[in-house]
Amino acid sequence: MTHWKNIDYSKIDLPEINNVVFYPRHDPVCTLDNQFVKSIMIPIGDGEVISTIWSEKENMRGSILFFHGNGEIASDYLDIAHIFLQMDIRFVCADYRGYGHSSGTPTITSMIEDAHEIFKCIHDRLSDNHEPLIVMGRSLGAASALELAATYSDKIDGLIIESGFAETMSLLRTLGADPSYLQINERDGFANSDKISNFFKPLLIIHAEEDFLIPIEQAEKLYAAAGSSHKEILRIPAAGHNDIFFTGTENYLKYVKELIDVSIKMKSMKISNS
Repeated sequence: MTHWKNIDYSKIDLPEINNVVFYPRHDPVCTLDNQFVKSIMIPIGDGEVISTIWSEKENMRGSILFFHGNGEIASDYLDIAHIFLQMDIRFVCADYRGYGHSSGTPTITSMIEDAHEIFKCIHDRLSDNHEPLIVMGRSLGAASALELAATYSDKIDGLIIESGFAETMSLLRTLGADPSYLQINERDGFANSDKISNFFKPLLIIHAEEDFLIPIEQAEKLYAAAGSSHKEILRIPAAGHNDIFFTGTENYLKYVKELIDVSIKMKSMKISNS
């Protein structure tokens, strides 16, 4: 039974959880504004703003909307943004409340609700473009990415989950929260497996084989639950949770490019048949 649409996030939106899930830090870097990488603030409905970085140039092949991990900020991804730019991929990395130049304080509920606002803004800005839009989430960011993938599958052309998790309670225990003491269970969590089962377009899951924060078994559970008929799982050997990209750069970028290529092909076929 699908229940992800009816989740009451207030059940896990508790101080005991938010204090171990979020590690906000402000960005000391001045606002970016150069030819290829810009800092853009996205207004959220309740008066808060979310900071993002954008890398783009002419003739993009695709766009990635990226949600980072809980101890990161968008400007940490400036180097990666430039790498994707060299591949003709527009890269948009969004912060959470209290992170980077964003206002407010992060909570579970605001993270999920803000993801919708961010997506709508990005989608509207890119609506005149014809290249595919890929949503990507790393670690905690997988929750935001999967929420969007399940909700806007008609507007999203591909999904990438890096170092993601299937089970919320397992992650909370690793971070130091005790679900049994807080009287919550898996049904109160993000329902990531349920969400990924409702996304049927190209999917790439990337995970480090030596990730001790979120074990690779979590990636395998997401892969098994995935509804997509075109899904790949990339295991990065000799890598951990925080060095996955730089340890497995070559294959990482190869698989991302392949997902973009497949998404372009499928989007073109859809347009030609419409």
